[in-house]
Amino acid sequence: MNDLRRISSMIQNYSVSCPEKPDKRYLFQIKVYWLSIITLLSVLVTFVFCVLWTILFKLEDATSTHCGYRVKNYLPTISTAVGNYPVQRFIWTLVIIAHSPIRLIVVAIYYQYYNSIIKPSLHWCVVLLRFLTTVEVCSLVVLSIFTSSDYYSIHEKSFVTFICASELNMLISSILLKKGRITKTVMTKLEIRSLKYKICFTVFNMTSFAIAGYCFLRHNAYCESGVYTFFALFEYLVVLSNMTFHLTAVWDLAGVSLVVDDNLNLTYR
Repeated sequence: MNDLRRISSMIQNYSVSCPEKPDKRYLFQIKVYWLSIITLLSVLVTFVFCVLWTILFKLEDATSTHCGYRVKNYLPTISTAVGNYPVQRFIWTLVIIAHSPIRLIVVAIYYQYYNSIIKPSLHWCVVLLRFLTTVEVCSLVVLSIFTSSDYYSIHEKSFVTFICASELNMLISSILLKKGRITKTVMTKLEIRSLKYKICFTVFNMTSFAIAGYCFLRHNAYCESGVYTFFALFEYLVVLSNMTFHLTAVWDLAGVSLVVDDNLNLTYR
């Protein structure tokens, strides 16, 4: 009888000390930090290539406007650089379509991030931000596919939608993170840095957009040499500041990773 009790005790001890089932394995894992940087660099490199290639080989044609060749301009607009010539159009459209699913995944992660730090009473602002960012990404795809030279009406409407969505997104994000946080949450050093740059890029973006709009209207009204060049330059700055604004995700989501488990489920942790 004592032997049976001893054996039973050994079995119980073994069952307690037996190692647990190992954690679910991940087939693929990447930090949002690197995902954001790779996504930004792919678009940035493509943007720079399209502009430089157009300047080197198609400058005169790319800078001609309704004012004629008598008005000298020295920079092509973004729409012309990425959409009017086959090589640039193909590369730009390919990269924009390829990077869009990643952007939408980051949008979903940001949605959860905002929900965890923003006051419940402002949840509607978080939903609005997700909607605006999704519209921004989708309208960028549409205006890239439907170029101004071939589908001007669709391109124009998509561009207006993109600008409105991106400007509102940047503005609301900055205000929400500044004024709408749950009181008990403490900002990390990375979040403080992120908010600081968000505000700077938002102000810079809106200022650049206003100047670009002024130059565009002045060029159309007076056909002055160089004004269209300044329009193109500040248009570049609008796009670049928008890119860098979204790059602040590397600080907000610094500890988050995107994973694919052994059941091919896409999640983040």
